[in-house]
Amino acid sequence: MSESKNRTDQSRRAFLATAAVAASVAVVGLRPRTASAAGENLPHLSESDPLAKSLGYVMNASKVDRKKFPTYKPGDRCSTCRFFLGTPDQKSGYAGCQIYAGYSVDANGWCASFNARS
Repeated sequence: MSESKNRTDQSRRAFLATAAVAASVAVVGLRPRTASAAGENLPHLSESDPLAKSLGYVMNASKVDRKKFPTYKPGDRCSTCRFFLGTPDQKSGYAGCQIYAGYSVDANGWCASFNARS
């Protein structure tokens, strides 16, 4: 009987060790790669997209309708927003956005979801 219990303990240990390695591999494999996280391969968000329209997204922050969006302040733009997935203070180009999943936004754009990076 002790031989059977010993085999069970060894099998359980082997299973737990294998499961731990598999879980670690899965977590590392799920980590986003920089290019896709930054949105380089994503389609550009259009101002005519329904969600973009509802949040007042514009590709050029200087064209924000200030009467309609009084929270806009000069200098606010996607690249200075906490939802922008590109590099902080990126001057041009496109990157992903946490608000517009599946699209990249213009670094010089703006929308009503703007929230300055801290």
